[in-house]
Amino acid sequence: MSKNRSPRLTKKLKLGEFQEFGFAFSAELTEKMEMEAQEQLIIGLLEAVIEKRKLALSGWIDGGFVTKLKSGSTTEEDKKAVEDWLKSNKALKAVEVGPMVDAWYE
Repeated sequence: MSKNRSPRLTKKLKLGEFQEFGFAFSAELTEKMEMEAQEQLIIGLLEAVIEKRKLALSGWIDGGFVTKLKSGSTTEEDKKAVEDWLKSNKALKAVEVGPMVDAWYE
């Protein structure tokens, strides 16, 4: 049963044409690392990809989620950039980047 919502409410709820997409990722460390080294790894990802593309990151290396910093959806190019960075980093293995999903309701 479809609900009849006003455009304003649809936008506020981020539904329909206002739906926003993001993607999950995960990776494993190739070897045990101190917390400071892991932090530097995350900082590297933030500086190289996340901030340049105006994205937001939640989580850690073993599992995170990427969305747009402000409103909007991530793109396939954003997803590819994150995946390429993760896969090119020798400190990481078993990199997986998930499909685009609804960032608010998944």
